[in-house]
Amino acid sequence: MDIVIVHTWLLTFKRGLGILQDGALGIEGDKIVYVGETDKCDYKSADIVIDGSNHVTMPGLVNAHTHTGLTLLRGCAQDVPEIEWMNKALGPLARHMSTEDQILGSKLGVLEGLRSGTTTFSEYTGTVSEVIEEVYLPFNARVVATETINETVKRENLGPQDLYEFDRSRGGEALRRTEALFNKYNAEDMVSCLYGPQAVDMVSLETLRIVKELAVERNCRIHMHVAQGERERLQIKGRYGSTATAVTVLKDNDMLDDSLIAVHIHDTTVKERELLVRKDVKMVGCPSSIGVIDGIVPPLYHYMSLGGTAGIGTDQAPGPGSHNMFREMRMTSILSKVNWKDPTALPAWMSLQLGTVRGAEVLRLDKIGTLEVGKKADIITVNLFHLNLTPVIAAPFRNFVSHLVYSTAGTEVDNVIINGTLVMHNSTFTKIDEKAIMKEANVKAAKIFERAEEDWKRAGSKFVEYIKKGWM
Repeated sequence: MDIVIVHTWLLTFKRGLGILQDGALGIEGDKIVYVGETDKCDYKSADIVIDGSNHVTMPGLVNAHTHTGLTLLRGCAQDVPEIEWMNKALGPLARHMSTEDQILGSKLGVLEGLRSGTTTFSEYTGTVSEVIEEVYLPFNARVVATETINETVKRENLGPQDLYEFDRSRGGEALRRTEALFNKYNAEDMVSCLYGPQAVDMVSLETLRIVKELAVERNCRIHMHVAQGERERLQIKGRYGSTATAVTVLKDNDMLDDSLIAVHIHDTTVKERELLVRKDVKMVGCPSSIGVIDGIVPPLYHYMSLGGTAGIGTDQAPGPGSHNMFREMRMTSILSKVNWKDPTALPAWMSLQLGTVRGAEVLRLDKIGTLEVGKKADIITVNLFHLNLTPVIAAPFRNFVSHLVYSTAGTEVDNVIINGTLVMHNSTFTKIDEKAIMKEANVKAAKIFERAEEDWKRAGSKFVEYIKKGWM
């Protein structure tokens, strides 16, 4: 075997969490070849033997929805009204980012994710092929790539009820980039692709119908923001009528089925969620992002209680602040308990499933998400020997299951293996100079804010008031 982890706690995610004490896991090439007890594993001739004592070994985390290119704008768009967040707070800054800035932002965001145990990223952005080539493939990170399809123009300086203008040619160009994406990475093991109309209020119905036809032809899913707040709701009512919602428009256009991944859906009714579950629509929630931007808890617990399939993601760094899936699992569980006034809502083991095997299911990645012989070797180890994870007990129950969700910061991850390759070993990246990327990010971010300052001030979001009062 190439790599073996021994004397470890295994979380296989088979039959519950599939907990095994003093377990071993062996890897040959890009696949798992042994999962079982250490004393039954012939590991001494392996190329690399990792001592997993006082560690949990588990599947790598799956970030089911993220926009890493905006990471250079971390800390610039929070604590403002939801109606201002996109057009007044984030937009005036994002418009001053170059492609090079976005690539660097992706490097920063993906590195943060890798260091805290994420091995698969569902990246949603424009010209995503550049991010694949410049970030994901060099970093050996698994990516589910979605090219943004957006037809809106002239959105700056519009009031909440002013309808966006559509330019169908923009949608056509994005569709051509999407088709090129599928064709280019069809045989690439580390890359899979989805269609990505940004939202019901940002593309025409004609383009939505084309996307559906193409997705059916390719037998792949459509990754789409759905029912994500007041801004979208006002746009849909203005365009399609006072009773229209994102869900009714999608229903009327035959978009509700197993091919749709609906991201957010916090602006839905109970009946609409019941309909989405009946139609086998998959959901992704981003609790940290939506909590900060909208002041709302995504209905992950309700959706799963109805029998729906869901995953979780970090969304973008401006607002929630991070691409750390351990943090996201914690927020998912705690916010669900508060929202439902029920301390049993979304327990730790359910959050762990959302961050691993369920996220893989949403993205149709059946070769990852569990530790089984024959599966891809996307694996992390978490060192339990930290103050915040102490004590660790094994009987009458294993308290580290709760630790992983409620106490882990992500910095306890010390080995990251993706597709059989050690990306991080003993807390050190094997081929990536993270300090150089951090230094460059600080320099580039300062230049973006310098270029954008006047536009940002003119936009007049509530954030500008905070500066005048000396709060920021």
